[in-house]
Amino acid sequence: MSFTQIHQNNGHKVQDQDPCLQALILTCGHTYPAVINAATDLNIFDIIAKGSPKNGGALVSLSEIASQLPVDPSSKVSTSKLDRMLRFLVSFSLLTCSAHSNEDGTTEKLYGLSPTGKYFVKKQDGSPTWASLFPKLSYHPYMARVWLNCKEAVLDGGVDLFKKVNGQRMYEYVEKDLELKNLFQATMAEISALHMEKILEVYQGFEGISQLVDVAGGIGQSLIKIISKYPSLQVINFDLPRVVQDAPQFPGLTHIGGDMFKSVPEGEAIMIKGTTHNWSDEKCVELFNKCREALKEGGKVIIIDLMMPEDPEITNSAKYLGIFDCVMLLQGGGRERTENEFEILCKRAGFSGFKFVCRALSNILGVMEFYK
Repeated sequence: MSFTQIHQNNGHKVQDQDPCLQALILTCGHTYPAVINAATDLNIFDIIAKGSPKNGGALVSLSEIASQLPVDPSSKVSTSKLDRMLRFLVSFSLLTCSAHSNEDGTTEKLYGLSPTGKYFVKKQDGSPTWASLFPKLSYHPYMARVWLNCKEAVLDGGVDLFKKVNGQRMYEYVEKDLELKNLFQATMAEISALHMEKILEVYQGFEGISQLVDVAGGIGQSLIKIISKYPSLQVINFDLPRVVQDAPQFPGLTHIGGDMFKSVPEGEAIMIKGTTHNWSDEKCVELFNKCREALKEGGKVIIIDLMMPEDPEITNSAKYLGIFDCVMLLQGGGRERTENEFEILCKRAGFSGFKFVCRALSNILGVMEFYK
């Protein structure tokens, strides 16, 4: 028995940096989330993660994967089409593929998880991860309709394109569809938890404070991560009443419903995470003013959000930030911002001090502190 890693170019010279080839790949970008959704629905990543007793662990054959798909026994599973899907996932570095030589002289392909592919495996409790949830949200018809009209965001700078296409602002639209609402909240909660895990690896600004208010904190996933590390911290999760009414209870965590543009709960430290990019500069200044008014003497406002580079870059971080900046342009005034743009908003809101603290998660997240 032997294993041989199968390379993408199969021994042939392939000019992967050919500009024409790059353009061809970009024009077919819609294929990627569609295949990811199919792969997660079919539990392909979970099946491979369990491994194979036959092959000694991590690698799984096509026939083993096909036999474990969550389908009706009467379904006519096409192993050849499944193999084509697996080949696609290998090409995007989500799976690995090795040639296995059998004792009878035949060979078969065995599939394993790549380091990136592991993010698509369900959690221990069986719930999906952010990696499998996000493609379902981004590929949902309510977003597809908006993307088809993307140019209108440029031609009419004041338009809320999502509202123009769907008849309501995004959050109002999501609220009326229970299935979509659950998908949206689950995705945002998973992303929020991921971001906070990465922030806590590098940011020590929660040390030495006794009380923290999270403004627009959703169902409290960020705060749960924080008090898991700082259990003596008393925290308040502040969001719209319809959001916090579904929020889970957790020791040391209090949920309060309200409108952040009217008032914010008083706090020694006030955190605004993943929220400013939803709003125009004017609305951000309005929000920052409310936070400054609610801030106790000697306290600070902690801003955590995606942070654009000052100049265009050709990096994976810049690509990710650019993707989300374009998502925000569909919602009217929302946008991603640079450090300098955050500092300008800080001063416009009447704060006397601004401090850029650190970046996290391959530099896509920025942490800043505002002082009275």
